[in-house]
Amino acid sequence: MAGTYVLALGPSGPTRAKAVSLQALQYTERKDLQQWIITYPELVEEGLLVLTEEHDRWASADGAPVKDRLDLLALDQAGRLVVIELKRDDAPTDVHLQALTYAAMVSRLTEQDLAGILARFSEKRGEPLTEEEAVRRLREHAGGEELDPQILRQPRIIVVARRFPPQVLSSVVWLNEMGIEIKLLQVQAWLAGGSPVLTSTTLYPVPGTEDFVVQPMREDKAKAAARAVESGRNTRAVRRIVERGLIEPGAVLHLRLEPPAPEFSAAFEEIAKWVGQDPRRGRATWVADAFRPLKWAYDEQQYPPTTLIKTIVEQVTGDRPASANGAKWWCLESGLTIGQVADQSEGELPAGTVSGEPV
Repeated sequence: MAGTYVLALGPSGPTRAKAVSLQALQYTERKDLQQWIITYPELVEEGLLVLTEEHDRWASADGAPVKDRLDLLALDQAGRLVVIELKRDDAPTDVHLQALTYAAMVSRLTEQDLAGILARFSEKRGEPLTEEEAVRRLREHAGGEELDPQILRQPRIIVVARRFPPQVLSSVVWLNEMGIEIKLLQVQAWLAGGSPVLTSTTLYPVPGTEDFVVQPMREDKAKAAARAVESGRNTRAVRRIVERGLIEPGAVLHLRLEPPAPEFSAAFEEIAKWVGQDPRRGRATWVADAFRPLKWAYDEQQYPPTTLIKTIVEQVTGDRPASANGAKWWCLESGLTIGQVADQSEGELPAGTVSGEPV
């Protein structure tokens, strides 16, 4: 374990411990490491209730059995399932992919499924529970309430190994940024004279950094997803208008400058002043192109509505916005914006096309 220095303290003074593999000590993954975690789940994480080991009761959509064995499945105190994938020593380069497969499988389990799993596991270990008792134990562990199906749909993953290749670490960092929670836990055996010692250390995410490293990344991802949805909506709106001929070619559109400004309120006065200096800056002509339908009077170039408003904001403020809703900024003489024309075409707009005149 890189960067870790262990001293064994004894009567004759401290002795440096030597890192060794579990294989060299003749410990196995299933009979030893797995059982240690079942007995002491805090070795992996505080607050885990182990539900089962070697779970292999899966089936495909057509009912055929699926031959996959999940090492350990646990429930945390927040009511989330935790898939624990174990490797006795070095992890292979695809260990995270295997864990993701198991996470997808367990995400379909219900509270009743989990009660049955826990009851069978408890019986196997000589501590029999009825399914009703198992349900009670699940709920007590997660705060006393019925397990939330939506939370169960979002299992976490913990991968345990002695070492992880760079490919796994880089993939897990990206997956966490994308909102899939995976923890990499390093376990290491040490020898210094007497009995061997086992340590566990979180490699990623580094404890204490989640709030200001991982969470902002997930928020950025959520914002990016929202921007993608908005962009797709605008693209579909323009395409619908062009395909149905809802705005006649040559119709004049104006930049929406009357309060309240739909976006960029801080720059609203600057934009209005800039447009007032040259009215061409706030005027465009509809050219009925599905990709670049606006011909800006200021430079006679064609733009998508959102790209044009971003260009205007950048010219005024010096900063190009990451997102904008161009369909809200450009409106006809009637006062309808591009977005409103597209929306009302779904049954609310009177029959006929929309020109630059009021309808």
